[in-house]
Amino acid sequence: MAAYDLQEQEQIDNIKALWKQWGPLVMTVLLAAVLGIVGSKVWSSYKLGRAEAASAQYVLLEKTLQTEDLANAQKQLAVLKAEYAGSPYASRGALLLARTLVTKKDLKAAQEQLQWVLQQSKEDDLKDLTRMRLAAVQLDQKQYAEALKTLEAKPIEAFVASFAELKGDIMLASGKTADAAKAYEIAINKIDKESPQYRFLQLKVDALEAAK
Repeated sequence: MAAYDLQEQEQIDNIKALWKQWGPLVMTVLLAAVLGIVGSKVWSSYKLGRAEAASAQYVLLEKTLQTEDLANAQKQLAVLKAEYAGSPYASRGALLLARTLVTKKDLKAAQEQLQWVLQQSKEDDLKDLTRMRLAAVQLDQKQYAEALKTLEAKPIEAFVASFAELKGDIMLASGKTADAAKAYEIAINKIDKESPQYRFLQLKVDALEAAK
């Protein structure tokens, strides 16, 4: 039994020696892990809270625009931009306001909102949609060169046909009928023949052919 006692004492002494050497490091690692888990939860909670606040501000803006209270809508969007500029809600809020401004014929103000979205958004599909709306606003202002420049960026596949069609509209408006026909041809080859967009685009192509 004494031999067992000596062995146990030796094991205890070894454990104490190991703990003395490595204990502080183990505790530091454990503490860092715990802090990391807690920090991650706190950060996730913070992000969720900000996302909810941004969403609430966006809903408020949407309701205000429905009442056509532009002055209040602009103030609400300013808050959304200032406090949640990097959120998807800020870009979508600017798009909403831009659409209303277009209906009010305030094209310059609409253009500013759309340009802001292009600078801020990191979503490719949203940026392509914004480029189309911006180019359309520029077209309405007869800013043909600027509109074509807006559409220079390569769009995602879903927007290829729409980009080409809008380029055709811009070229046609600026008197470049041959270039417009080429752009329409690119667009029509990208569209399903059963879609309403195809039939509408075919009318444009037919009109160009008839005008020759």
